[in-house]
Amino acid sequence: MAYAMPIRYAFKIESGGNMKYKTIGVLGGMGPVTSANFYSEMIGYAQRKYKAENDNDFPQIIINSLPLQGFDETGVLDRQLVLNQLKKGNRMLENSGSDFIVMPCNTVHCFIDELREDANIPILSIIEETIKTVQEKEIEPVGILGSETTFQLKLYEKELKKKSISYITPGEEHFPAITGLILDVMGGSRSGNRDKVLDIIRGMSQSSEGLILGCTELHSAIKQSDTTMTVFDSLLILAEVAVDKSMSRGIQ
Repeated sequence: MAYAMPIRYAFKIESGGNMKYKTIGVLGGMGPVTSANFYSEMIGYAQRKYKAENDNDFPQIIINSLPLQGFDETGVLDRQLVLNQLKKGNRMLENSGSDFIVMPCNTVHCFIDELREDANIPILSIIEETIKTVQEKEIEPVGILGSETTFQLKLYEKELKKKSISYITPGEEHFPAITGLILDVMGGSRSGNRDKVLDIIRGMSQSSEGLILGCTELHSAIKQSDTTMTVFDSLLILAEVAVDKSMSRGIQ
């Protein structure tokens, strides 16, 4: 017998999770490997900082893994299509009982203003939170690695300028290797792209003591042990901020 699936939910699902903490809504799937890593990092951080051990020591986490259309590693191919999907995805998280939303993908933050305007709960910005950490460390100039679209839209450059933080970026000739490494992570493959990107990082280290990993896929490929520069891993930073906001209910 075939069952008809509901197209949308018109009601809010009451949270049945740990009511001590705020419920984290994660709009992920961009890509799925990154979302899995993000979840793992949140759990590990809760264990390390908050000594979480039993099930009810952890916050409730709702993940909406969104198979986003009109978007790939080269960027946004159909702006309105992508924005509509992101809005719908965030509404699902909101209706499911999330207290706030995080999106472990840097590129989609080009829509952050529209998404915040559409939402009734806070949406944290991975870019804003990463730059806060750079400010705290007082390291500049800071190097930036990211997807081609992140560079084209100057997502980090604009925010760094607002904070009067100097920065350096790789040349356009380096984009194919960086994009190739991002694709390697997304597809679970290995190639020579990681070595090429490490060469790029070595070059940047001649001018900077800090490096922003401005693409969450890079979390899987580049580690602090790979460079003498202080690595600002945007995925890891957002994971820690999300857990802190959840487990410290007074944090706004």
